[in-house]
Amino acid sequence: YEQRFVDALAAIDRSGVDAREKLRRYAAIYTSVLRSNRMCLCGMLASDYATLAKPVKDGVKHFFDRNENWLVAVLEDGRRSGTLRFAGSPEVVARGIVGALEGAMMLARSYGEVARFEAVADRLIAEL
Repeated sequence: YEQRFVDALAAIDRSGVDAREKLRRYAAIYTSVLRSNRMCLCGMLASDYATLAKPVKDGVKHFFDRNENWLVAVLEDGRRSGTLRFAGSPEVVARGIVGALEGAMMLARSYGEVARFEAVADRLIAEL
């Protein structure tokens, strides 16, 4: 699961688009999962984190660390190029993005409305 996600991030990087578009494409990965009536595997596992075996816990953390590291690089590039503006450290902003998208995904699925997720993702990216 993680490798497929990382491959998708690499494809975004190879596309040559600006940082804002990279963030849109990142959110589109989540949208695609929702449209397939699925959830982020690591998000689901994180909800039961206390019950997981240590190797699974480590895997969940690793997945989110890779996401955050990729987002930090995109945010730093966007800040440098002037395509993104945000206060504070890119690390904290990256954690906020992951948390917001994971939470929005759970709520959108609860309502069976992908548009709920898309509205949150669009707003989140527009505010950067």
